[in-house]
Amino acid sequence: MESYAYPRHYSPKDRQWPTRRLTKSPAWCAVDLRDGNQALPKPMDPYQKESYFKLLTDVGFKEIEIGFPAASMDEWTFCRDLIERSLIPTDVTVSVLTQAREHIIKRTMNALKGIHKAVCHVYIPISELHYRYVLGETRKELVQRTLESVRLVRKMADDELNGSKIGLEFSPEEFTDADLDFAVELCDDVVEAWGPRPGEKVIINLPCTVERALPTFYPDRIEAFIEKSSQRSKSIISLHAHNDMGGAVASTELALLAGGERVEGTLFGNGERSGNLDLVTFAMNLQYLGIDTGLDFSELEELATKVSELTSMPIPPRQPYAGELVFTAFSGSHQDAIHKGLDRVEEIRKHFNGWKIPYLHINPATIGRSYAGAIRINSQSGRGGIAHVLAESYGIQLPKELLTELANHVQRRTEEAARELRPDEIWDLFLHEFARQDTPLRLINYWPRPDVTNPSKIYSEVHLEMHGKGFVLHDVGDGPVSAFANAMRQLNLPVFKLLNYEERSIGSTVDAESITIVSLEKLPEGKTFYGVGFGANIVQGAVSAIVSSLNRMMRG
Repeated sequence: MESYAYPRHYSPKDRQWPTRRLTKSPAWCAVDLRDGNQALPKPMDPYQKESYFKLLTDVGFKEIEIGFPAASMDEWTFCRDLIERSLIPTDVTVSVLTQAREHIIKRTMNALKGIHKAVCHVYIPISELHYRYVLGETRKELVQRTLESVRLVRKMADDELNGSKIGLEFSPEEFTDADLDFAVELCDDVVEAWGPRPGEKVIINLPCTVERALPTFYPDRIEAFIEKSSQRSKSIISLHAHNDMGGAVASTELALLAGGERVEGTLFGNGERSGNLDLVTFAMNLQYLGIDTGLDFSELEELATKVSELTSMPIPPRQPYAGELVFTAFSGSHQDAIHKGLDRVEEIRKHFNGWKIPYLHINPATIGRSYAGAIRINSQSGRGGIAHVLAESYGIQLPKELLTELANHVQRRTEEAARELRPDEIWDLFLHEFARQDTPLRLINYWPRPDVTNPSKIYSEVHLEMHGKGFVLHDVGDGPVSAFANAMRQLNLPVFKLLNYEERSIGSTVDAESITIVSLEKLPEGKTFYGVGFGANIVQGAVSAIVSSLNRMMRG
């Protein structure tokens, strides 16, 4: 196996961050239009970027990095469009990225002319890997170029954009790969070169440009940086993590404990390689902890669709919070627990003093989603899942024994189809197995008539077909259902006994249809057969259910 050169770990002498708790939201900066956009196979055009910018402001972002104006004509055009068409809300600050190079800085600052307020984001790689082997510079040359760049931004802001409020953000790229003492010294020099004025602070953005260590590494570096910095009171510590090892969310959460105040990332983590910090996951995690983030993801499904359309990047089905399957259970035991939890959701809420359901991380309704897709049926599913689907989609609840039998049919069908079944397919299978009125018996009509002198005595008149042959049957019973059953015994049918029948409503309105469930025992074997019938009239529903049950019995 390849031997890797890990970054040198530096832990503070007395670690403080593990004992802290997250209690407040950081400042947010969305970098979708720059860091996210540059990583797209097909970067967005100015029109698409404008739509995306509107999405970000609607969500509630107050800091948005809009691009790299010196990189291309599209980037320049987008920046100028926002300014000249007054598309930037007054409470939103945009930032633009530039390398620490004189000609790029000049073009970048020119792109900002006429803006009310903005941040110029200067970056330079400070790891030895980069400045020595990529740029071919010495550390001294890198420092000189950095400070000259910062002074140039300040001079142009004062001389050529004196009607604008221009702030500075500095990123020592590959901070987590660099010598820590050098990073601290360079950032302190940057703050001093900028010379913050009263009420002004420099954003010191400390990026985990390439994730090469466990999530605890980043907070340790941030805490150590803060301990060593002499310009802490004049700076804002900003975090910018990438996801190469899958730990961007975790490392950033911990780095907030270590003193981070501001967070950069992208919606759903779009970015180079394995992506940037996923701002949706990160912010929703904080919201789950009861922290007001100032961001609105109440219509997350709609937001995900729009972002996917603009970027041509699909949202993975298991993406936290936004993925199609994150509130979905296929396992039978999971489905049963979710179904029972949802049936007692208010009782559980009171007991735990908050929303809590087995196997569901958050209430889907908080992000504009529903329970409808929480349970989906495949070959791994059980009766609890089927019960939930029937209750959610069709408003019915079945007896446990009938549900168990239906589950067997569903499992066979899913195995044959080698896929999950939709709710309508489960319903059709249920009707086919338990509500068939066509063969070998087909009920045409039934009239129950009470005796004129004894209303508890019911005469039955049954019109039906058996194997296509018509019959008219008459009999008597102590109720309309027993009178029907007695009449049916005149046919050449298996010997049966009516065990039970019950009516359950479908829906909650006065004129709601009902479902009647009947169980018949076949004698002498003692095997039970279920049948169902529908209708607003319980008698007609019950006799239909008897016919369905007899058909199942005769079909074996």
